[in-house]
Amino acid sequence: MSYVRRVRDGLRSDDRRAVSGAVAGALIVACGLYACITVLLPAPPGFDISAVLNIGICAVIFGLVVAPLPWGRLPDILRLTLPVLALGFIAVHNIATGLDPFRYGFFYFVTFIWAGLCEPRGTSLKLLPWMLPAYLLPLVMAGASASDLASIGYALPIYLIAGEVLAWRTSRLRRAQRRLERLAHHDPLTDLPNRTVFTAELRRRCAEPDPVAVLFLDLDGFKQINDRLGHAAGDDVLKQVAGALRDSSRPGREDLACRLAGDEFVVLLPDTCAGDARTVADRLRQRISAVRATDGTPVGGSIGVAVGQGMDHRRLLAQADEAMYQAKQSGSGIALPVAS
Repeated sequence: MSYVRRVRDGLRSDDRRAVSGAVAGALIVACGLYACITVLLPAPPGFDISAVLNIGICAVIFGLVVAPLPWGRLPDILRLTLPVLALGFIAVHNIATGLDPFRYGFFYFVTFIWAGLCEPRGTSLKLLPWMLPAYLLPLVMAGASASDLASIGYALPIYLIAGEVLAWRTSRLRRAQRRLERLAHHDPLTDLPNRTVFTAELRRRCAEPDPVAVLFLDLDGFKQINDRLGHAAGDDVLKQVAGALRDSSRPGREDLACRLAGDEFVVLLPDTCAGDARTVADRLRQRISAVRATDGTPVGGSIGVAVGQGMDHRRLLAQADEAMYQAKQSGSGIALPVAS
């Protein structure tokens, strides 16, 4: 997926699903290692050292296998089977450890921490039908008293509260992160991608063998509108121009319109020859000519067109910038220099 599509779709390199699967695998490894370490600690009656070691080793191997899987591309149902399998590991482990309330508790707690940190709100509740038998079965098999069995009335609410509070807090942090990422990649006034996005995508496209075109747009008379009508009127013009740029994008193509700074805009046209780029520029200039300031003053624009293939991205942008100045000076509205 291209960088610009990631920005448009609000995706990140640390996609939540991929991170969740990897964290689940890592936690299973950590818990398996810790289970192996517990054989060195004083143990209660009924503690089966060889069984605990085997369970711990199996958990480590299982976690190492699942952690590197491409969870971002796998169906959610596969990832959500991991906590169910983990609860099964814990249940078998607890059967082997004898009647020890501490060992019954902390592994379950880790599972719900994972659900809160990595999964949407409500995941902890979905684990409830699997949690009940996993918690109670080892106790029943160990001949636990009614008081021991009633411990689930204490443990389970704590697990659910911890998981859901973490999920609520994590969801708020994720929303804040998405807002910050959008601010980092988008112009706050026009909501168009900014120079950072444009530069990254232009560099990527110029490294490919297909031709790429750049339209460099500068508004005519924008300073006068700002001076005469105020910055609010100027901002309104910029928003209208941004809408015109979006409307000029070709259906089914990955055209990218961005605001560089002030009243300067650029449009990246992947896999586009000079003739097609000129057609897009003509259509864009017609749409710009329909933009009006708050007092009805028409807004025009000068567009520079540059087309290159396998060339440095900075050079291509500079050519489009130079062509824009040629168009402004000549009054032609659009200029297309000879690309070398």
